[in-house]
Amino acid sequence: MSVTQALAELKLLRKRLDHGLYSVKWTDVSTKQSPVNVDKFAVSAKASLQSYTDLYNRYIALKTAIVRANSETKVKIGSWEGSVADAIEYKRSIDFKKSLLESMRDQLLQTRSTYEQEQSRLNDRLERLLTSELGKDVRTNPETITALTNTFRENNRVDLVDPLDLATQIKNLEQEIDSFETNVDWVLSEANGRTLISC
Repeated sequence: MSVTQALAELKLLRKRLDHGLYSVKWTDVSTKQSPVNVDKFAVSAKASLQSYTDLYNRYIALKTAIVRANSETKVKIGSWEGSVADAIEYKRSIDFKKSLLESMRDQLLQTRSTYEQEQSRLNDRLERLLTSELGKDVRTNPETITALTNTFRENNRVDLVDPLDLATQIKNLEQEIDSFETNVDWVLSEANGRTLISC
């Protein structure tokens, strides 16, 4: 049987196990007004217990076979490679990578905004300095302006510090997440359809 068939049977078994206990009577009270046939009741209770135990044992056997197959079957999803079990866990845990991506985006956006504000303030201060130092003298030497500007910028330097090249990291992480989420379900379905188990 394929893993896909086993998963469908598991779903049915889980439903039967959940609902199977509602109608079962394990014990009863016998009175003169309402006597219970003990032999008949014992046969019924034992049969119900055996039926439930058989369903449970089949469920465990299927689940164990699926888990084993998932740990052994390899898949490739985009640039990601691993076992089906790893892919299932990665799918459940991808929110951590999404949170990382969101944090990187937010911080880069905030840092760029702060950098641009600081650059604008620096340019405003430089403009005021040049105006006050050079006044209205239209014959000011361009070399003097260049020297003053370079000295001011060197002494009041504003740098965007990005040792990780965050824009590239963001792009790569977006591609990884998009590729995985786009392909994971059909890759797992395909793997489950071709992977055979026995139990």
